[in-house]
Amino acid sequence: MNGWARAALSGAVLVAVTAVAAPSGAASVAVVPHPLVVVGGSEEDAARLGPQLDAALARSDVRAVGEQCARKFVAARPGGSCGGDDRCLAELARSCGGQRALYVSVYPFRPQMVFVGKLVRSDGLVERSVSNLEVTRPKGRLRPEMIRPGIETVLTEGLHLETLELEPLVPPLKVVAVEAPAVPAVAEVKQEVPPAAVAPAPVQGASGQRIAAYACVGAGVVTLAVGAALFFGAKGDENTYRTTLDPYGQRPPTTEAAAQQQSLRNQSAPVTAVLVTGVVLLAAGVTLWVLDPGKRGSAQVELRPGPGGGSLVMAGRF
Repeated sequence: MNGWARAALSGAVLVAVTAVAAPSGAASVAVVPHPLVVVGGSEEDAARLGPQLDAALARSDVRAVGEQCARKFVAARPGGSCGGDDRCLAELARSCGGQRALYVSVYPFRPQMVFVGKLVRSDGLVERSVSNLEVTRPKGRLRPEMIRPGIETVLTEGLHLETLELEPLVPPLKVVAVEAPAVPAVAEVKQEVPPAAVAPAPVQGASGQRIAAYACVGAGVVTLAVGAALFFGAKGDENTYRTTLDPYGQRPPTTEAAAQQQSLRNQSAPVTAVLVTGVVLLAAGVTLWVLDPGKRGSAQVELRPGPGGGSLVMAGRF
């Protein structure tokens, strides 16, 4: 007896859940058509040609709603149109009671008119779109019947509205609470797991030899720069002194010429000492860096020539 009761209860619950989960009917989804956009046309052209879109939708199986609401909506937008903006079209669909917004625009060029179409859902997702669809334009002034084939081509061959699955985008979900039989609680046995020992990762810093190498290289570069400045300064003084010599290369017997000659002699020794010191420091720094036992080859030192001088580049992990 208990088995029959349980089977009957299970069947009743299954039927109830199936009935709730099933869709409530094949209700068609409303599409809000954006007023036809005639690119480069006047308001009179839009008024004359706009009904062609409504007529094409009326001949199809799509249920168009909110036409008046759509006209008021776009009239309040800058330029009187959504301009194909996805967010604007999604807001149009929500504001006018539809789940999708249809946007069609026409460029009345000669000899080929260009049509653009887009179907945007109320959540902002572009469901279908078509662009650069060309239709031959007959000769003469643009008349409403001239754009009818292009609009129908956009709706059928471009957007394929006849195959559109008109179903709710987010169907409402209903949850049926079913009381489950009570299950006796089983005491859970917790097994303590000893914490894993985590050893700190060794941090390797720069060695003293490498730091000394960088210091020597930096001091050598600065010393060479100072020596170069002194050298070019002394070179300029020497050129000035040579202009005072006679055609035979002799110094004129004046006090100023003698003092200038002695100044050049006094400058030669310091300039030489500074340049030699810079070269020694730079060589010592490079040697220390190359012979560093802790170096892993990840750092690079490079001399790069440039306009008006050069530069010392050190790259990598130090």
